[in-house]
Amino acid sequence: MIASLSKYSALHVAWMSLALLIGIGQDADVQAQAAVGVSASGERLVPAAMGIRTDKHGNSWNIEQNGTLGRVGSSMVNSGLNLLINGNQFYTYQPLMTADGSEYVLHNRQSSGLSGLLVARRIKVMEAEGVVRYIEVLANTTSNPISLNVTLRTQFSGNYKAYYTDQGNSSAVTLGPRESGVLVTPGSSQANRAVIFSLCSPKASLKPSISSQNRYGLSFQYNVQLAAGQTVCLAHAVSQVPVPQSFDRKALGRIFRSVDMDRLGATIPTDLRALTENYRRPASLGGIEVLSIPGASALGVDRARRDVLALGETTRLIGSASSGKISLTSGFGSAEIPFEQVTAIEGGNRKRRDGARVFLADGQVFSGDLKAEALRFVMASGGNMDLDVSRLDRLVRAEKKDEGEWASATSAMLETYGGDRLALVEGEALELTGLTPWGALRFKLDEILWLSPQEDEPVGHYIEFRNGTRCFAFLAGDEVALKSSIFGDFSIPVSQIRALLSRGGRERSLAESERHEAGDAESENTPMQPYLRLVGKQRIVGEVLDSNLHLLTHAEPIAVAPREIRQMTRLDAEAALAPGRGPQFRVQLWGGGVVSGHLAETFVTVDVRGDAWQVPVADIVELVTPVPKLSDGARKDIARLLRQLGADDWQQREAATDELSGFGYLAKSIFEDELRASSDAEVRRRLERILAGLD
Repeated sequence: MIASLSKYSALHVAWMSLALLIGIGQDADVQAQAAVGVSASGERLVPAAMGIRTDKHGNSWNIEQNGTLGRVGSSMVNSGLNLLINGNQFYTYQPLMTADGSEYVLHNRQSSGLSGLLVARRIKVMEAEGVVRYIEVLANTTSNPISLNVTLRTQFSGNYKAYYTDQGNSSAVTLGPRESGVLVTPGSSQANRAVIFSLCSPKASLKPSISSQNRYGLSFQYNVQLAAGQTVCLAHAVSQVPVPQSFDRKALGRIFRSVDMDRLGATIPTDLRALTENYRRPASLGGIEVLSIPGASALGVDRARRDVLALGETTRLIGSASSGKISLTSGFGSAEIPFEQVTAIEGGNRKRRDGARVFLADGQVFSGDLKAEALRFVMASGGNMDLDVSRLDRLVRAEKKDEGEWASATSAMLETYGGDRLALVEGEALELTGLTPWGALRFKLDEILWLSPQEDEPVGHYIEFRNGTRCFAFLAGDEVALKSSIFGDFSIPVSQIRALLSRGGRERSLAESERHEAGDAESENTPMQPYLRLVGKQRIVGEVLDSNLHLLTHAEPIAVAPREIRQMTRLDAEAALAPGRGPQFRVQLWGGGVVSGHLAETFVTVDVRGDAWQVPVADIVELVTPVPKLSDGARKDIARLLRQLGADDWQQREAATDELSGFGYLAKSIFEDELRASSDAEVRRRLERILAGLD
């Protein structure tokens, strides 16, 4: 049986970064030294210069010492996103920011009135997007659970006119399954710009409630439960936009794109992203997001239509770069890289332990010994500079239209724990073995959509297959032979594989993103074959091989054939099992009817890719048979009864109608086919009656 997946043990490292920042258990002087020092994630913090920031859309943001947005000119917001925890105002004595000034980091240990609760706010003004992104970090350092009411309160400079969710619902008090934020329109005496608040991902497990204060203010409230030692983050954002002319779903979807939480997720630090409760998308564990190594945009340089040479934190030179042959020697081998494929070079002046790093247009990233012949930079003013990679800071090339596109030969992207990303070719030859709690899975790359690391304990990976199976596994083996589009044939230890995204997984992820942006419902890769949903968001696609499952009801045991089960749902998933008693399930039958009881079996036998797995019943959350199956005998009985629907004897027709109704959903498709084919009015009338009963 799979061990319970802990949310907390692997989060210790992430919190230590924040602990260094806040200075747990240290006096004020040592806290200050730690706060302006280097955190575990490598960022340097300095005293913050608070005040008004203006983005490239002309919006002004007055960020106050506690992170609240103050009023600027005729702005609609008078006091925005004021943070209260259990009714207590968040405050900080020493606001900090990252050394490049791109993000404020505010912290205080006593903002909640609760001893042992650590609180921090990270605020980033995204100038190009016209968005201010917030992360609230809450950490319980005690040995007891804590319940929190986290409120984000905004006061307006006058009565607002109305607010709408991104799905067009007016004055909602909760956000629905597809809703992620609200747009607030100004009153007649206010500014001509509306305010957008992005509050969660559409499919997040945690969403806020919304309350209005007589149209002068709005409060967004999150109820957060922190277990002992647990850290949780909340991400949200705010933007200002012209007041829209239409408030239908599609129009609002276009307006909300700039603050879409799934788009902003890339700006959340990696060690905090997994802790962000209102950002997660439970239905989709994988997709493009399994690749976490940032691209050239993460080098702290705003990209433009010209190349940029970055020197230190502030100097930026605009111009054009050129180079002769570029040679790279890495752990995967040696290769020459055409300069036109390069989007950025991070040179030796960045003090990287693994030498230089090069970013390619298709998303590949390599580290190693990099040499560039005749590397030059011509400034827009006419100055000419010869560059040496060993002394280079950052060279970021102009954006390209086809950036991010995979080459036609690329079958997958492989990401390593060493921080490299390689395009693989001829992926069908790659064979891996994953060890699950129930059995071994041997698979080729073209059989999976993605392979993603399990961030918490136990160490391992989640794998999603094309047929819909998704499970946790430990990759077995020593080395695997691969073929790179750059390095050719090479081998890599299996332990160095962090993530894999196949072409099929990428295409599905892009299609889901397009549907999401268009306002259409996102579709999970739900199988059409029978499947089991298991603990840890796992799913196994395959036929249950047991001839019967036995439910112990209050009256007597009932045997149910797996093919007759439409859906079997566990009722006591959160409760401990009584000694000697199996889990309790509610079973809906395709033939009609519901049965509830404890499952007598200890294991269920499942056909998984040709192997018979013994899956513990205690691991099962749900059994689903999407398409009913009939035995040969049942099909013969249905055919006989269908002929009797047109019999001369009325009693025979009635008896046949009653018996056919008893087959329920199992025979629905057969009834529909017969209804389309039959020209007998009496038969058609009776089939319509049977089908109406099924609906």
